Amino acid sequence: MNAAVSQGLRRSIRPCSAMGAGARGASAGASGMTLVEVLLAVAILGVCLLGLMQGMGACMAVFRSSAFVQQAANAMARAEAQFPLEVESDPEEDLEVAGEEIEDSDGWLFSRVCEADEDEDEIYVVRSKVARPGGRGSASETEFETVRLLYLPGFGKD
Repeated sequence: MNAAVSQGLRRSIRPCSAMGAGARGASAGASGMTLVEVLLAVAILGVCLLGLMQGMGACMAVFRSSAFVQQAANAMARAEAQFPLEVESDPEEDLEVAGEEIEDSDGWLFSRVCEADEDEDEIYVVRSKVARPGGRGSASETEFETVRLLYLPGFGKD
């Protein structure tokens, strides 16, 4: 049995002279990567990273937009508290606010217009708007508007 084991070992162990340049090159190619494979892997990785960066840019734009909407909603809530809907004689005149600065709101302006609905008596359309002049470092105005219907019995068209 020992002879069979030693015979098997002789077959599996080759002398160094049997491993010529061709055998060494074949074994190196099987275990390593060529330059083309590495470049292809880097190119695929680059395309994937480019897609991720574009996705992150889109997410940041959505984040900035939602932050603006939150700031505008806070300014609108402050303005509604500062200029409540109080009607004494004429809704269109009593509810109107023209470009007043909102207290503690970092430069936001508030305006409100009230108009009688064309089709319905005692219904008024109230448009409230908050705006920040030159918002985000630009010359344009950034604004947020809400529209609501207000039912005021006794103030309808005569």
